[in-house]
Amino acid sequence: MANSHIKNNNNKGQSMAYNFYAGSTFNYAGSLQMTGAVAGGTSGTNSNQPDYSTWVVTAALFDQSGENKVGSITVSNNSLPEYPSTNGLFELNAAASETIKWPIGKAQLNVQAITPQGAVMFADPIWLRIQAMPIASLQGTQGGGQ
Repeated sequence: MANSHIKNNNNKGQSMAYNFYAGSTFNYAGSLQMTGAVAGGTSGTNSNQPDYSTWVVTAALFDQSGENKVGSITVSNNSLPEYPSTNGLFELNAAASETIKWPIGKAQLNVQAITPQGAVMFADPIWLRIQAMPIASLQGTQGGGQ
């Protein structure tokens, strides 16, 4: 049976939280790979990973408990089979108009991957510390109004 866990190489297994301001554009690029070599894996720079260009990857933002979805994320699969170094590269995005709705506080970004055979896997959460945009407190004060 294949591993049911993928690792997020940008998180390095740490539980640190990235600071993010609600109301700004969210862009996160990262890579996924199976933990260890995969039997029959022929892709990636070491030719020991599956071809991620055929996987369906989704992501969503959840509250700290991981039980309540609080935001949507668009995922772009940047894996190109003809370029082994791109295998497992994904980009996660959310427009400012979406992130302005994200609640202030700690949240977890969860990534799900589905193989062409239908196996479902999850990466470790990417933790975010969502903060109010500091410039928001200045809105309405431009122009020297009295």
